[in-house]
Amino acid sequence: MTRYLYILLGCLLFLCCRKLENVQFSTPLAVDSRIVRIAATADTTKVIVYADGDWQVTPVTETPWILLKQNSGHGKNYFIAEATDNSTALPRAVKLLIKSDGHTDTVQIQQRGLVPTLAIADTTSQAIANGGLYRTGITTNVPLELQTAVYRYDSSGSNWISQLEIKEGYLYFHADTNKLSADRVAVLTLSYLDALGTTTKDSIKIRQKAGISFEGAVGKDVSYIKSLAAGVINENIYLEGVVVSDKGHPNVAQNLNAASNKHVVDKTGNSVAVYVQSTDGSSGLYLKMNTAGENIFNFNDKVKIHLKGTTLQKLSNPGRSIISGVGISQVMQKDVGVTVLKPKEKYISELTDNDLYTYVKLKDVEFSIPYGAYTNINEGYTARMDCYPASIRDIQGNSMYLLTNLDVSYRRDGKGLPQGSGTIAGILVSEGYDRYGGNIGKYSLRHLRLEDIALNAERSNGFSNVLVEWTRFKTEFQATPTATQNPLTPDNGTGRLYHSSRKSMDFTANGIYTTVDYNNLLQEPTTNKGNVANGGWGTKGWWNTTTNSGEYWAIEVSSKGITQPLSLQLDGNVDPGGPRNFVIEYSSNNSNWTPAGTFTFQDVANWTNTLLTQVAGFKQVNIQLPAAASNLDQLYIRIRMADKIVGSGTAATGGTYSATAACRLGHLSIKYNKL
Repeated sequence: MTRYLYILLGCLLFLCCRKLENVQFSTPLAVDSRIVRIAATADTTKVIVYADGDWQVTPVTETPWILLKQNSGHGKNYFIAEATDNSTALPRAVKLLIKSDGHTDTVQIQQRGLVPTLAIADTTSQAIANGGLYRTGITTNVPLELQTAVYRYDSSGSNWISQLEIKEGYLYFHADTNKLSADRVAVLTLSYLDALGTTTKDSIKIRQKAGISFEGAVGKDVSYIKSLAAGVINENIYLEGVVVSDKGHPNVAQNLNAASNKHVVDKTGNSVAVYVQSTDGSSGLYLKMNTAGENIFNFNDKVKIHLKGTTLQKLSNPGRSIISGVGISQVMQKDVGVTVLKPKEKYISELTDNDLYTYVKLKDVEFSIPYGAYTNINEGYTARMDCYPASIRDIQGNSMYLLTNLDVSYRRDGKGLPQGSGTIAGILVSEGYDRYGGNIGKYSLRHLRLEDIALNAERSNGFSNVLVEWTRFKTEFQATPTATQNPLTPDNGTGRLYHSSRKSMDFTANGIYTTVDYNNLLQEPTTNKGNVANGGWGTKGWWNTTTNSGEYWAIEVSSKGITQPLSLQLDGNVDPGGPRNFVIEYSSNNSNWTPAGTFTFQDVANWTNTLLTQVAGFKQVNIQLPAAASNLDQLYIRIRMADKIVGSGTAATGGTYSATAACRLGHLSIKYNKL
């Protein structure tokens, strides 16, 4: 009986399975995925549709970047969506509507793109009681109209922040006047929800001081303020002028090494510095804010600053004035300039003390040594030193230094220095740097933008010609040098270079040897640290005990036919115990010598015990030669050790001369102006 039951059950199962074979899946309308995400590059995707009858696909809104292929079908089938490239834009999405016999469904096609960025530079912004227009740096690739702005105010009041705008890398906002007796705070949050469903956001806290009375304060110009006696300013006066610095910019002012650790740079000096020039640009003042957070000033801001209670410092040679003890509560007015601030255009010889801390543009200038980057230093020392002075010279033969702090983003961008001439704009300052000899000249220039350095790229588009130039030690000739294949053969022009105490063909370790320059174009702190192997040359034995005089680098060249004045450019450093002080002399007969200038090289930095007077690279020098050095059949130039004042491992001077201490050169050239 059991056997018959199993047979009957098997027959029933067989009949049921045959019945199911004839049954097909049936649905009015369905899709295999409601969200389809594709690559940022041009891409194609296939979407399966299930329906009982005919169906069609159309975009909900007209979308030019998506093309529907095979956009209709019957039953179970598919359609194809083809998207254009979106690699350079934010993610995007389109909703597609599928219709079939009165039924509808949707599919969203999402295409990747740029990763949204939204980063506000400041975490906190200080606003003065009188309000006004403010800005802070912002990094974003999202237009403001696509962002959501949310304001969160404290209990003191709302709606006092308005007029948001993003322009040229800055977020602008307006703060109303605070008429309350207390400070107030608002938090502004910007966010962006992209087409992929990801939210990117950042916030800034805006603090506004309470209103205080400036009753009786009298406006005074820069000249009057500079005429006051040094010390605390007791007069109820305010300064009215135009800001020519930019808060947060890394190249505003000098940073000193920390008092507690000479191997660490304290960035306070740069962060609190503000330069304000008179409204006509004729004179300027250097202001030091109490804290970096109180430095709210941007380039071209129109300001009024109450000076009562601040301290005036007066310095001479050059004459300049610095005001310290300035707080945010003393800022009476700050408005963003609506017109473009124009610099004064001058030659180096036309600069005066009144130009200090103002916005100037130097005319007809070039880099004295147009090789490498804006900061040719050993990258391993960027935490221990803060600035690189590059020598610039003008068509009139004068020179000064262009200062670049080591936090400047484009300082070593791989492009190299422009080799032609043009203009350079910036803030005129007067600063001393122990690493470069202390006194680096009466005036220096600080640039705020790469565009400020408006020089022609090619040397042919400049005002100077090269008579002779050595830019590196040519080691390809070192194995078997000859008189014509000499490592000291110039790279440009014709001339001879040798050392007075060495044989001209002695390229051993005790003769003239290869050394490292640091003019690599890229910032590579973990690999070669800016190192250019064999980029320079050096030698030892700098004092002649027989004659009791210094040895010298010797240059022999003809200046015949050149009626323009000549100039000499070189850069280098020395070992502690090696020659520091040099005199440049020239002669027409290699016998009677005429002094043409002096300069000092600094000791090379030592990692174990880096002194504040040691340089992690080469110091650049430009010397204008007298007119008598021009138009000579034969011109002889000596770069001679002047005395036995040398450095040591503990100080810049006071060391003992060592015959094994070297002097190194990375560049040497002679130029003259084109007619």
